[in-house]
Amino acid sequence: MKMKSVYIVYIIISLIISCSSSEEILLNSANDKYTKGDYEGAIKDLSLLIELQPDDYIALFKRGNAYSRINKNNRAIEDFSEVIKLSPNFAQAFINRGIEYLNMGKYKEAINDFSKAIELNPEIPAAYFNRAYAWNLIDNYGNALRDYSKAIEINPAYVQAYVNRGNIKSVLNDYEGSIKDYSTAININPEEVNAYMSRAGDRAITGDLEGAIDDLTRAIQINSSNPELYLRRGELRMIIKNYKDAVDDFNFVIKNDSENSFAYLNRGISKINLNIESGCDDLKRAGELGNIYAYEEIQKYCGNKN
Repeated sequence: MKMKSVYIVYIIISLIISCSSSEEILLNSANDKYTKGDYEGAIKDLSLLIELQPDDYIALFKRGNAYSRINKNNRAIEDFSEVIKLSPNFAQAFINRGIEYLNMGKYKEAINDFSKAIELNPEIPAAYFNRAYAWNLIDNYGNALRDYSKAIEINPAYVQAYVNRGNIKSVLNDYEGSIKDYSTAININPEEVNAYMSRAGDRAITGDLEGAIDDLTRAIQINSSNPELYLRRGELRMIIKNYKDAVDDFNFVIKNDSENSFAYLNRGISKINLNIESGCDDLKRAGELGNIYAYEEIQKYCGNKN
């Protein structure tokens, strides 16, 4: 009888160990798949784990993140909501659910979630950053500026917060402030392309065309495959009458985006200023692509050739 009791205890312990081992295997497998970008596979493993442990809010949180990665916003929200029920003080769950609401255009719900996260933990810069982004989307620039500034106060190296705050200052015509923010972002991360692009725009507005061209050149050095950077640099080169280099920029745009009517328009005008006959052909092509400014330029430069 004693041996039988020992055997039963052994079986129970073995089952517990086996169950625990299975859960650990599923969690490790899910983590590995998530890291490798296999989000569907991670979801399957986490779903099995949740069946074994329905109150495992960490597994639910991870599955919500995986659903988010494959743009299943509603499923992600369901998981994050369940996490919040199980762990009401989990600030990051509110942030992640808020981001899903943000992606769905539910800005009020997003702001509420970010505000709750801040209430739970006022030292998470991402909560202020995301709430600022939501405020910006509903044109509440004052609140957005305050939240970006708070995010920066908590994390002075928050590059994207400087860029986004600079963008709002630019909208409000505070170009000195915006350029200062972009410059700070660049000092922190010299590879931040968006900061160079935005600073170039505001430098151009304030008359610093050479500085703007330098910024776009640096952005191109970092991301040499982006046609928009070449288009914008070409337009600025036209303003300072550097038509030869402008043509080179527009050539790159057309090579990579053959339907870009503005590239044809600007290349045509630049060629005409360089006395290259094919300039009018570019203007005609711009018109064919639907550019409303092309025919005015054709009348101006090519009227006697058509």
